[in-house]
Amino acid sequence: MARQRFQSGLFWLMLIVSVCGLAACRPVDTVVPTVTTALAQITAVPTATPVTPTLTAVPPTATHTTTPTQTATQTATTMPSPTATATHTPSPTPTATPDLAVYGRLDALDPTGVTAVFWHNYDGYAGRILGDIIADFNQNNSYGITIQPLYWQRFNYLVDAVQTGLAEGEDLPALVAAYPDHTVSYVAGEGVVDVRPYLTHPTYGFTPSDLADFFPYAQVQSAAPLYGLPLHRTLEMLYVNNGWLASLDLPFVGAPQTPAQFAQAACAAADPAQRRVGYEVEASSGSFLAWIHAFGGDVYDEASQTFTFNTPAAVAAMMLLQQLIQDGCAAPASGFTYQDNFARQQTLLGPGTTRGLYFYDRAVHNFNAQPFSWSVSPLPHSGEMPAVQLSGPNVNVLRTDPETQFAAWLFLAYFYSPEVQARWAQVNSYLPARAAAASYLEDTFAADPAYATAFGWLPYAVDPPPLTGQYDVWRALVDAYSRILQNEDVTAVLQALDETVNE
Repeated sequence: MARQRFQSGLFWLMLIVSVCGLAACRPVDTVVPTVTTALAQITAVPTATPVTPTLTAVPPTATHTTTPTQTATQTATTMPSPTATATHTPSPTPTATPDLAVYGRLDALDPTGVTAVFWHNYDGYAGRILGDIIADFNQNNSYGITIQPLYWQRFNYLVDAVQTGLAEGEDLPALVAAYPDHTVSYVAGEGVVDVRPYLTHPTYGFTPSDLADFFPYAQVQSAAPLYGLPLHRTLEMLYVNNGWLASLDLPFVGAPQTPAQFAQAACAAADPAQRRVGYEVEASSGSFLAWIHAFGGDVYDEASQTFTFNTPAAVAAMMLLQQLIQDGCAAPASGFTYQDNFARQQTLLGPGTTRGLYFYDRAVHNFNAQPFSWSVSPLPHSGEMPAVQLSGPNVNVLRTDPETQFAAWLFLAYFYSPEVQARWAQVNSYLPARAAAASYLEDTFAADPAYATAFGWLPYAVDPPPLTGQYDVWRALVDAYSRILQNEDVTAVLQALDETVNE
């Protein structure tokens, strides 16, 4: 029943028309296209091919060798190569002389005995591991540098303190955790140091081969100013019930990789009598942006620094999710119950990020005497390669004095070594900034195949746009997404969102 309703000719005709501005759409041959033929005509804006390390990535499709009652819990076909190297040529080291008023003479600076304060908001296990990493650096660095971490319970208080310090000339920490929108405001206040002169320094920076080892999302290869490095990252993805999916006798093998396959799988799994749906939609800003990105959408224009959500790609992505909900193939998620619903086999495809790996695995074991086989997959995408969107804060070096900034950089050089990146990445299933971290994660990959799979997508991963306005803007994204999922007019909601975020 749900499958039949989903093939509404009016909806699919509108969906095809909405994306014809993206590329040349072929004429519609029939008035009522099928799910597959309709979505197959969605052609996204080609995204730039990333310059990627030669990482042996895990294929994004799942293998179906188990049924929902078998005891295996996760599957993966291959492991990322533990000896990942880069094949691209690093950008030339900038030759411009760093501003002496900001950096001093790097070759002449003496950071001996300097204390550099680091403001962050990591508590619990993450806070302990970060503290251990800092303690190891403090004990072993040859300069006697002390990094002094300071935990802030509320991130908005941390942001307010930095902004107040910039405005009133108060003392600031040397290092601060900051999301991209925070960094934008700090740069506007002339409080953030471009780390590229440190990054490319022949003595204290990274070698060309080291720079080439960073994943593209870290942006270390660009010659543009670099005001932050990724502190931690998670990525949006699908959680897949392998056995249930295999039992649906779909015309494709493995997890759905295209919008058409996703719609087919979700509607084939839906069963109102059993209160089963194919997918639950989490109304989060990360999910909203990731779905638009998966359809080839780019909401940010860097040249004009404006945002446009009312685009053909965004409309197509939102109309797909909206129609799936209307047809009973999907449902809006309520809190974090989607993890339990997936574990109870009430939902075929679960939403979430790598941060949820532990919680999904725990739920599957809690609700099943014989845990079923599950895996992870990228969101269905309109391009040939996975469209993977990350989320997470950066670390900024704030402008203090040359010696303190230099001391802060030396800690970052340590923090971004492959071994330390691997150590930090294992916290809450974070993802590292460097491919070479794989050589220190072999045991983790073996114990957690889903994490290994997600690691394999990092060459394709991108960061979200630097939305400014902080909490109010992010709340506007969630509000717009929720209204769309409640069947409000997609174009009208996205147009209103454009006006809000560009105020």
